[in-house]
Amino acid sequence: MGWFFLLLLLFLVLLMLNHKARPKESTSMCKSWSKMNALSVARRVTILIAVILLPISLTSCGRSGSDGEKKTTQKSEDDFLDKDAKPDERKYLLAAKPFFVAVANRKYADAYALLSGHAKARMSFNQFTPAEEQATFQQYESSPYMNVTAEQFAYLMRYVEAARGTPRAPKMLSVFSTDPDVLNRRSKEQFGAMDSMFAIGAMPDWIPANIRRASLRGQIHTELSPQELQNVAQREGISVEELKKSPDFDPYFNLKVVLVEEGGQLKVGYFELLPPSIMD
Repeated sequence: MGWFFLLLLLFLVLLMLNHKARPKESTSMCKSWSKMNALSVARRVTILIAVILLPISLTSCGRSGSDGEKKTTQKSEDDFLDKDAKPDERKYLLAAKPFFVAVANRKYADAYALLSGHAKARMSFNQFTPAEEQATFQQYESSPYMNVTAEQFAYLMRYVEAARGTPRAPKMLSVFSTDPDVLNRRSKEQFGAMDSMFAIGAMPDWIPANIRRASLRGQIHTELSPQELQNVAQREGISVEELKKSPDFDPYFNLKVVLVEEGGQLKVGYFELLPPSIMD
């Protein structure tokens, strides 16, 4: 309230100044002068109020923005989960969430522990950084890593970080499909093959069809290295500072997960870490 008393003091000073400056004139002239004087004082007071309140309002906006940032950091840990998910899909979101969060927090040992035996038994390099050339893709598929350890999994995640940036926070997660035919490449629908591609990618056929429960797709925010920031800025023809300020600059990678039921529990039976796409 200190600014209020300052405003009141300035108002009184103005009144005193105008009172001292008032000339000795006739009664009719005095009335006219009083009206003009009142208007003059009102204008001056209005200007003073604007001058005083402008910094205060700007300061308040700054505090509001600060509070907004705090609210962002204090959001519920489930805020990135699809709010429009059907009731029967909620269990799949909650089952995939720990793996998704572990990857986003770079807790790769925790993420590995959430994989099913089928997921650990075989991993392709394409699951981490998919090859663009079909020949290279097939080469990776024909030379998979078998019985992958936690250390190997963490090591392979380094390639993801080098290519897509360091994971920093979950962005979104939703259920893509729970259709058994889509999850097993058996759909007879017009776009069934495409649905299966988005749902399970290159998931091996030897993983039993009767244990596949749901496919989920999500995104994880990343932080680019200084060198990668420079590379992106150069490609865009702008400075790094301009790149960071751009509302469209939001590096991330996609995470595809297929849940299977193993030992009566839902676990990650297959996954793929994919680059951003125009289909996102």
